[in-house]
Amino acid sequence: MCCWRANVHAAFTELGLDVHQVSWSPPPPELVEPSTAPTARVPSAAGVAVRFVGRAARAGAYAVARRTRTAARRVGHEFGVHVSRRRAAGTPAPVEPVPARTSGEPDPQLAALAGARLVLAESSAAALAAVDSGVPGAAVWLFAVPPERAAPGEPVTWAGQLREAAPLVGGLLADSLDAAGVLERVAGPARTVVFPPLAADRRCPTCGGRGGRGGRTDRRSGRAGGAADVHPTDVPGHLALWRRLLDETAGGAAPEPTAYSYPVARLRGDGGPWTPPSLDRWGGEPWPRTGEQHAEWTAAAQDAGARQVLALLPPLAEPDQGTGDTGTAGGTVRVRVFGYDMKFMRGLATKLGQRPDLEVAVDEWRTPGARNDGITENLARSGQLLVAEWARPNAVWLSRAKRPDQRLVVRLHRFEIESAYPPKIQLDAVDAVVYIAPHMRRRIRTELGWPDGKLVYIPNYVDLAALDRPKYAEARFTLGMVGITPGLKRFDLALDLLAALRREDPRFHLLVRSRMGWAHKPSWERPEERRDTQRSLERVEKDPLLRGAVMFDAYGRDMPAWYRKVGHILSLSDVEGSHAALAEGMGSGAVPVIRAWEGAAEAYGEDALCGSLDEAVARVLETADQATWAERSAWAKAEVARRFDPDQVVAAWADLAHDRVDRARARFAAYADVGA
Repeated sequence: MCCWRANVHAAFTELGLDVHQVSWSPPPPELVEPSTAPTARVPSAAGVAVRFVGRAARAGAYAVARRTRTAARRVGHEFGVHVSRRRAAGTPAPVEPVPARTSGEPDPQLAALAGARLVLAESSAAALAAVDSGVPGAAVWLFAVPPERAAPGEPVTWAGQLREAAPLVGGLLADSLDAAGVLERVAGPARTVVFPPLAADRRCPTCGGRGGRGGRTDRRSGRAGGAADVHPTDVPGHLALWRRLLDETAGGAAPEPTAYSYPVARLRGDGGPWTPPSLDRWGGEPWPRTGEQHAEWTAAAQDAGARQVLALLPPLAEPDQGTGDTGTAGGTVRVRVFGYDMKFMRGLATKLGQRPDLEVAVDEWRTPGARNDGITENLARSGQLLVAEWARPNAVWLSRAKRPDQRLVVRLHRFEIESAYPPKIQLDAVDAVVYIAPHMRRRIRTELGWPDGKLVYIPNYVDLAALDRPKYAEARFTLGMVGITPGLKRFDLALDLLAALRREDPRFHLLVRSRMGWAHKPSWERPEERRDTQRSLERVEKDPLLRGAVMFDAYGRDMPAWYRKVGHILSLSDVEGSHAALAEGMGSGAVPVIRAWEGAAEAYGEDALCGSLDEAVARVLETADQATWAERSAWAKAEVARRFDPDQVVAAWADLAHDRVDRARARFAAYADVGA
């Protein structure tokens, strides 16, 4: 542990921060009757919160509370309220009331964290205690060590407390990209930053780099004071193992072979070296290589991770500028977001809530028309800017509940234009209508008759920084498709494309991440939907060109890790709004294959489209050449960064919050006017 803390101290001190260590241990559990005692949460190591003090503490915070229950009022009624807000100093943070939590009270041990710019916690319990004690959630980062791999969609036994902490903190520190992918898989869409906990070229002033454990190496078994594997919850054991392995190669010595283990592989890479496997290899290679690049556990890698963490912290509070246009003495606007299905809003709301000039609360409804009794009304009364995510019953209700001193913004997605909801909205109460794809402007004006003066184009928020990860070896031969339900996504065309590619080059295959059709009840009730799905699945099973070449990954939220496997992102739909998965895939460096659905040219550019199956096949086959694929991958990342600039998206919404509609409209005006 001393080496990890020394490395953290060195990396952040070099960036100009004052670093202090605050020791913490969980309070003893309350004594209760054995028959009713909850399972105690005992961390494997004392949770030490490392307090980093920068220029000035941000006088604000956000916290997230999800899936709370009000059994006392309505037994069995479950609602979700996602809160991202700025708190006054000393106000306890709201926390997620799940059964594992046994305390939500401020801990006197952590009083020294007040005013910290950044808090690094060594355990989930320490991170939760810091948030409970009033530290802004966005300022808390958790060092998390996944003990083992996790398959998409499969439960794990070690992630309960991590899942509890992840939505309440700013992000997770991971020892490697591989570990980051596992953490995202089990904890949800948490922000992760790679920070190698130890560096081969950074010595520890306490133990000199020996990890404080000593012990001789058993060269026959690959052990030194213990096995090459460690107990899943033993974080100090991981650190001691990594310290020993780094010391073995100090001065350029060759590493000693060890038995394969996941912790060792994250440090050394898949090349090991490994001791011979105990199982008969049948004449095959003892340890086949995967082609994954060896991770760099160096001071430079630590410094890069530290810089990335600091860049992701919420901006510092600016002095009161007395603008007088926000309705509060400190210039803070109370933003309240309402609606059902917040998949396109969660990331944006989190970013907005981290700004010192905004206090954001997100109220997620159980169904499009089911408000959260007692909560929705209170949030609506307290807000200065009300935001309706989707033009559904939430927008209808807000247009009628809004007071004259409040402002209302409705965000419109494609499908609502054809629904019965927009005509029911009292448009005079709406200050701005945000639409998420350029071509929608024409439809809103012609089909809904809404005035151009209320329309503002702001694309969906895409976290490009989280998606910017190196691809796995040979990823250019993998086509990726996110979402094949309903049938208008045209999975059948993806199979046509794959079959045509494999006639010429059998290295190509298709990776699908989606819920299946039968899980989407509205679609599955249509006979043609069932027929089309069954026909496509029959092709996957029986067609010699497709059999074994189509893989279905379980639905999950670890998309940045998943996109590392994908070299081409498919968008073959009949109809789309802006196709968020396409923007995400391009942001990861996947080369787009886009069918010319209405609006695709305006959103992504005419050059990105394929006019026919033959053209798509020819383009993809050209990328079998690594240099060609790399050039087009770089173009995709640059193009989506220009058209979906996440910083400009956040700034545009902040403009709306401060009633600067013209400024918000100007940020993406170059794309909003295309074809209008």
